Amino acid sequence: MSTSHAPRIPSTALLVALAAVVVGAYVTVWLVGLDLAVRPPLPARLQADDVTGLVSLIGDLTARLSAIGALGFCVAALGSGMTEGTLSERGHRFAAAAGRLAQVWFAASVLNTFANPAYVNGVGLHTTLTPATWWIFLWASPSALAWLASALVALGCVVAGYLSRRWATFAWCWGLGVAALLFVAVTGNVTVGLNHDWATDAAVIATLTAVPLMTLALGAWLLGTEDAARRYQRIALPLLVTAIAGQSLIAWQQLAGVSPTATPYGGWQLAMAGIAALWTLSWVVRALRGPRPGWGIGRDVLLAVAYLACLTAENHVPPPRFLEPQTVMINYLGYQVQVGPTIERLVSLGRPNLLWVVIVVVAIGWYVTAWLRARRLGRPYPALRLLAWCAAWALTLFLAVTGLWEYSTVQYTWHMVVHMTINMMVPVLAVLGGPLGLIRAASDPAPGRVGAAAALDALEASRPWQVLTSPLVAWLLYVGSLFVVYFTPAFSYLMKYHWAHQLMLLFFMATGYLFFDHIIGTDKAGRQLPHLLKLALVISIMPFHAIFAVSILSSRTLIGADFYETLAVPWITDLLAEQNTAGQATWFLGEVPLFLVIAVLAAQWFRQDSKDAAEIDAADDSGDDDSFDAYNDMLAELARRDRQADLDEHRARFTP
Repeated sequence: MSTSHAPRIPSTALLVALAAVVVGAYVTVWLVGLDLAVRPPLPARLQADDVTGLVSLIGDLTARLSAIGALGFCVAALGSGMTEGTLSERGHRFAAAAGRLAQVWFAASVLNTFANPAYVNGVGLHTTLTPATWWIFLWASPSALAWLASALVALGCVVAGYLSRRWATFAWCWGLGVAALLFVAVTGNVTVGLNHDWATDAAVIATLTAVPLMTLALGAWLLGTEDAARRYQRIALPLLVTAIAGQSLIAWQQLAGVSPTATPYGGWQLAMAGIAALWTLSWVVRALRGPRPGWGIGRDVLLAVAYLACLTAENHVPPPRFLEPQTVMINYLGYQVQVGPTIERLVSLGRPNLLWVVIVVVAIGWYVTAWLRARRLGRPYPALRLLAWCAAWALTLFLAVTGLWEYSTVQYTWHMVVHMTINMMVPVLAVLGGPLGLIRAASDPAPGRVGAAAALDALEASRPWQVLTSPLVAWLLYVGSLFVVYFTPAFSYLMKYHWAHQLMLLFFMATGYLFFDHIIGTDKAGRQLPHLLKLALVISIMPFHAIFAVSILSSRTLIGADFYETLAVPWITDLLAEQNTAGQATWFLGEVPLFLVIAVLAAQWFRQDSKDAAEIDAADDSGDDDSFDAYNDMLAELARRDRQADLDEHRARFTP
């Protein structure tokens, strides 16, 4: 093994420092709990007793530390390499350690499903310990639901740690673990008050960069190789800068104009800013001295523990935003919409959807970078696919920054316009971009590493991927999700929370992509469905879209009544008439993209048949393919046998 790939044993001093920082983190949150117990409650809000607060703090910190630890060991397992989709022996040991840490993560998350809703709602822990009340508080407090999801993911990591050695399994564990911590982040304090839509989106951005940053730091430290340290160094700065930007936006919204030095909440934000500054300094030191394992990466692991302690405290200390009055519309949306829509307002700049703007920038930036890399590697990718991909995200950007997004959150007609476009038109264009094929074209791993193409192959061979992307599941999700979301109480629930509305958009986009990838996708070369079956799949969903639209159009029951009646938009006087208009828009927007898909499918079908015919003709002309000659010989032989049979019959009739 080369020096750059040879692992180094962590120093005793670093392990002692890590233990000291962990103990310091628990002491810190304990002191926070004692301080909260003596502070006066917020106006018109109950305050939980000191025991409930301490249990919530300790459970929160334990869950976060063990989750980052388990996911960090998953990173180390993934970074140890694989052979035919199986972890190396060292990687298996890391995976087993991840499973053991996940047990702590699971127990702490389960505890938080009781302690967190009790603390948030200002009741004693004993109130939520009975099954009936636990169930009520679970669905009344999104944060409790998030901790339940965290517990389920942790349990899956436990099972994987003991039973699996597949590389893809732990890639799934890492991805689902990040998603679980994201769910916890977006259901905290950021969901309250003016501009909470931007704060929630900022929490998504901060979590999707901070959690990978911390787990990659731990994984690189555990691997203990110079190669792992260099890889971490390359990715650390952009993740850190993005996380700082997201956390800064959260601080701005939560402080509500109050100086950070004037409130305990501001003090924790300043502490987190200080940790971010030290993390940046650590990166600079590595840039000057060279990224090396040991203390070079271990510093960041220590800072990660300190950051999680501050994050736990920040999540429990009431921010100044809680003291600001808010309307019903601000409570649901984070902003006021008091003027009715016009064509000018709908197509001009409105209140932007921050998360979707960031997603658009990342999606286009990644694709262009990978497209140029593929060209440098001598694997040019079609420019038309680049145009299709950019068109998909340009359309998304238009929806995200114009008045269409703003009015889609308060008016059902524009909601359906945005959602049907996200569900049908955007996925069609994105599928034509062929992003998975581009990943393979741009992949050029160094020796000893798991490249992007190999990782994608391992994931595609995994059972979850095969089930989720199977034609039947894709069809059921695409057709059934519309009826499940809009004709059940789920719609009102999802519309009341910004994070849930964003999740709904992502889900509709993903189901659309999965379905249309089977129809017109370019990433399934060698395992495509027959074109006739593709056409049948497209035709099969048309009646269901028509039924869905007609159901909205003709329903005498108001869809999302709890949300729209409570919101009481001033310019809408007849919600059923508004729903009727939404049904018409749904019908139109549901059919037009399907005809476009059929046109694309027909073009692909014709091109494939022409290509097959040309290949057959070329092979026949060159003599490489003698299938036609063999076929003609077979016909000649059959004709000869028929003539011989007739001759034998004639002779038998006239011969005595």
